[in-house]
Amino acid sequence: MKKNKLTVLLLATAVLGSSLLTACDSKPEETTAVTTTEAAATETTVAETEAVTSGAYAPEYPADNGNPAFYEDFGETNDFVARGDVATELIDADEAGNIACHISNRTDNWNGINFPADQFVGNQIRVQVRAMCDGGTVRVSIQYDAMGTTSYNNLFDITGCAGTYQVGAGTFTIPENVTNCFVYIEGVDTTDIYADYMYVTVQGDYVAPSGVVAEIVDTSDYPSLKDAYSDIFRLGVALPNSMVSNEHQEYITLVSQQFNSITLENELKPESVLDAAACLADPETYNECPAVHFDNAKDTLDYAMANDIKVRGHVLVWYSQTPDWFFYENYDINGELASRELMLTRMENYIKAVLTYMDETYPGLFYAYDVVNEAVDDSFGIRQCYWTEVIGDDYIEKAFEFARKYAGEGVALFYNDYNEYVAGKQEKILEVLKPIAEAGNIDGFGMQSHINTSITADEYVQVLKKYVDELGVIIHITELDIKQSPSSPNAEYDQGVFYNELFKALIAAKNEGYAIESITFWGLTDDVSWRANERPLLFNGDLSIKYSFTGVLLAVTGEEIPLPDDYVEPLDASTAIEENYESDDFYGSPRIASTLTIVTDDPFEGSSCLMNSEGSAEYDGYSIDVSRFCGYTINYSFAVKSPASEVHFVADIDGEWPWITNVDTSSGEWVEVSGTYEVPDLASLSIYFETPDMTEFYVDALTISAAS
Repeated sequence: MKKNKLTVLLLATAVLGSSLLTACDSKPEETTAVTTTEAAATETTVAETEAVTSGAYAPEYPADNGNPAFYEDFGETNDFVARGDVATELIDADEAGNIACHISNRTDNWNGINFPADQFVGNQIRVQVRAMCDGGTVRVSIQYDAMGTTSYNNLFDITGCAGTYQVGAGTFTIPENVTNCFVYIEGVDTTDIYADYMYVTVQGDYVAPSGVVAEIVDTSDYPSLKDAYSDIFRLGVALPNSMVSNEHQEYITLVSQQFNSITLENELKPESVLDAAACLADPETYNECPAVHFDNAKDTLDYAMANDIKVRGHVLVWYSQTPDWFFYENYDINGELASRELMLTRMENYIKAVLTYMDETYPGLFYAYDVVNEAVDDSFGIRQCYWTEVIGDDYIEKAFEFARKYAGEGVALFYNDYNEYVAGKQEKILEVLKPIAEAGNIDGFGMQSHINTSITADEYVQVLKKYVDELGVIIHITELDIKQSPSSPNAEYDQGVFYNELFKALIAAKNEGYAIESITFWGLTDDVSWRANERPLLFNGDLSIKYSFTGVLLAVTGEEIPLPDDYVEPLDASTAIEENYESDDFYGSPRIASTLTIVTDDPFEGSSCLMNSEGSAEYDGYSIDVSRFCGYTINYSFAVKSPASEVHFVADIDGEWPWITNVDTSSGEWVEVSGTYEVPDLASLSIYFETPDMTEFYVDALTISAAS
């Protein structure tokens, strides 16, 4: 999922009276420290982007179709600003005379360059970047302010770009009513970045930003979810620290009304807790006992303590959002990696410092702590990272061993992961956790649950039960959000129905004796969600209630959501999909960052066909919603051609992406294809075309119908 992770912009400022701790002395010491970062805003894997160009090239500006656009190639204009205390220098990108911006002196992942994007607020944009990074990955993200809270969303990663420029692209719909919008280039480590260009164009019709900020609605008469679920689950929400001090106190008031648990979105992640200023300034003192501070978390923890709202700690050990320097001898990234022995000592002392501080400063506030996060990758192996390189795969066991040693009374210890419902990944997670469970060092499993509706509520609960049955642990659903279907005429209602069905299934499992103790939503409103594009939460940006809220509330009584007055009856399986691409109004949509164009050059039949181009990863293709056929067998037929050797026809099922058929297009001529496919009985499903090398392809004469 997704799955990685953002960072927050805090320019270095001197702060008097910060709590500076070392891992060897857990008592606060009054001192002067420098705060340089907060942690990231998300916990899900970003889709990786494959190379489409390298070496010398002649750049092509994407078409703007008469809409406002942003083209930065670091030539005559340079409309960017530094992000963090970085050094920027314009250099020759290649022998063709293209200019690049060399970004150096990066001390944190989020350090890079910002590009203004206020003119695109309320529109869907397509962002394309050509860049190189010594570490091999460049990340492109977007930032904006929504009612006083800053939100960060990853758009895409450009991978495989060590030593060669590569291109990546992605799309994003910027919410209305937001301000201070930037698209920015950052990294996943602190190595130098070389940016050759940034292009931003509008997808579809452009709507000029109104500049009018919506009024926040009155929430005082809302029914309370925490009261409705008081005898069933603890209900929580993820919060950025800025929401506590936000001038719009309606947000935090709504939190107090609706939830009895919070998770700090970023402020307890390693890069926010580890004190870079102290460790780097005096490595001899802190080499074994890293300094830590909790300046970024204090406001939220004080708020929770004052309002009797319990806290899930997130997270102690994670491959992401942990600074590179933490893994080096004397914290010098230009030196040698630390030895296993030294790193184990650091890990223990860091975990000791965090857990001891929380127990002594906020007694009884924490009821759970995520010890290790996302240690299993999407290839179903142990994720290779600094932790495995320096310590080895057993770093997971060691982290739980140390956490058990120092956790306060009543603090349950959790492993947390995403795509936890994918069969192959579940098996590996169980394999990793069984010896930890046998040693008595784990209490619970955290199911992140960034859900797409390619899994049913019943299937999800069956996965949940397996973790309980095989590990003997309690379950927390830690980062719940469910995206809306972009193709449904009743997208918000359908989302509410899915929430309703999921919570009914969870209540039933709890009544069967399965220890589901806590459910946390990953964000308060859609506008500040890391998945803002997909409108995944319970409240709109103005705090108005969505059908998803109603669905969760009614699940307690077993009721269903009433149909809205404007409900549109969806097409059923009796209505076939028939498309010949003779007009710009055709069935289907781009997948991720592709561009779909009606062309008249050499169609299979008629006067035109559909061309898919400009993708930056193999899965950037042409997507077709087949939700009406879920649970049916379909007949499909189409014609396809491509300069690529083959075209794949794929079911868009998270973690699986099974090929329906693989078409040999090596002749370069049109190929007619037909066949059948048993569509899984899911809430929704799309199928899509792709090529393995991102070469353009053409589709014509598409028909999909239910088999008789």
